[in-house]
Amino acid sequence: MKEKIKISSPCSQDWGNMEQVTGGRFCDTCEKKVWDFDHLSNAEIDEVLKSSHSVCGKKTLLKPTFSSVFLALTLTSAIYVNAQSEHKSPTENICQKSITINGKLTSSKNVKLASGEISLVTLDKIYHAKADEAGNFTLSFPEKALTEHNIIRIDYTTIDSSNREFTDSNSSILKTNELLGKQNFEIERGYVTIGGLYISDHQPPDYYFLDGKQIGKRKFEKIKKEHPDYKYLAFYDEVIVKKLTRKSFIENLYLLYSK
Repeated sequence: MKEKIKISSPCSQDWGNMEQVTGGRFCDTCEKKVWDFDHLSNAEIDEVLKSSHSVCGKKTLLKPTFSSVFLALTLTSAIYVNAQSEHKSPTENICQKSITINGKLTSSKNVKLASGEISLVTLDKIYHAKADEAGNFTLSFPEKALTEHNIIRIDYTTIDSSNREFTDSNSSILKTNELLGKQNFEIERGYVTIGGLYISDHQPPDYYFLDGKQIGKRKFEKIKKEHPDYKYLAFYDEVIVKKLTRKSFIENLYLLYSK
């Protein structure tokens, strides 16, 4: 049976103030490395746990905290337009409503945004838009892509005062009226939990999807290796993976998009 990683005793140290090192950050208070498990595969996490009997790590959840780094999504307008389908039949004119959102990515700590991309994520398709140097973007998608709970993902790179680059991503769940509203929304980076790790059993399975179709792990990894141009996303947050898949017993979610 698979084992599941837990953080048994979260500590109060600020992840954002730690020095960035390979695979995580260094805690000056404890004088030890804190692993960033959000960006490691299950196999890599296993290797870390085997390397020492005392491991500290960071895990990100959806619960917001004021001490964490986040990007704000400013929705300046949501524009509805009608687009005719390219595959319409000779006898009927099929119209599909599409939505365009003009917004801006900003940093809560006023760091420079080097690059950014925002995506509306569904199981079978991803709709994304790159932001310009000022953080402005235009995101378009069909109305049918909207659900009661919409998964918004932001991938970004910032530059701090020491001219060091920091690359990360965050995901959030927005209701349709929130996503299409004209007021400002803050997409929190997530609640960061740091502490010693322990292992428990009864881990739910991971799920793998290609263009919305569930496939096995071996086939998924084979396709991912053969097609480096395919868009790859991984989600580890329990709330997000359950909303996307509508499954109640699931651990991590891995997605591939061929186009």
